[in-house]
Amino acid sequence: MKKTINAGIGKRNFVIDEDAYARLDAFLNHFRARLNVGDKKEVMEDLEERIAELFTAETAGGVSVVDINLVNKVIAEIGMPDGTDEYASTGTANAQPEAKAKKKLYRNPDDKFLGGVCGGLAAYFDTDPVIIRILFVALFICASAGLWAYLIFWLVTPNAVTPAQKCELRGLAPTMENLSKFTNSSK
Repeated sequence: MKKTINAGIGKRNFVIDEDAYARLDAFLNHFRARLNVGDKKEVMEDLEERIAELFTAETAGGVSVVDINLVNKVIAEIGMPDGTDEYASTGTANAQPEAKAKKKLYRNPDDKFLGGVCGGLAAYFDTDPVIIRILFVALFICASAGLWAYLIFWLVTPNAVTPAQKCELRGLAPTMENLSKFTNSSK
């Protein structure tokens, strides 16, 4: 018989084994110590939300208690902020996560000239933003279609605000190494 703990992770409640809780707590403390960004609180909140998403996805199949194997799997998938897997290798999880994520179109606040539309399209299509800007100017000269297209993209496309959204924009897996690249310094 194992002890279980009710834990709030990423604004969601989970029932977690005592040993799994100790492993997760040690990982979070180690992760916090290795962060090299200014806003550690925000990155740690994003990390907990990501852990909660992974736990929810794994426990949806009828498993009601988060165990040490699931915690090790999540830790191996998330990784450390500097890209090393030093801490995860001390546990039993050796599996590497799938590094490809689904892309989603956002406006890019980090590469914006007017509203971030061209920067977002360039990041989404892995091209230079100057090419996209020239294309919009050329379309504007030809019967002002570029202006209307730009305005529609500006109104319809959400702004990439969180580090997770900035990873989705570029098609990066939401690992902590990738999330730590995008801090919210432009709020």
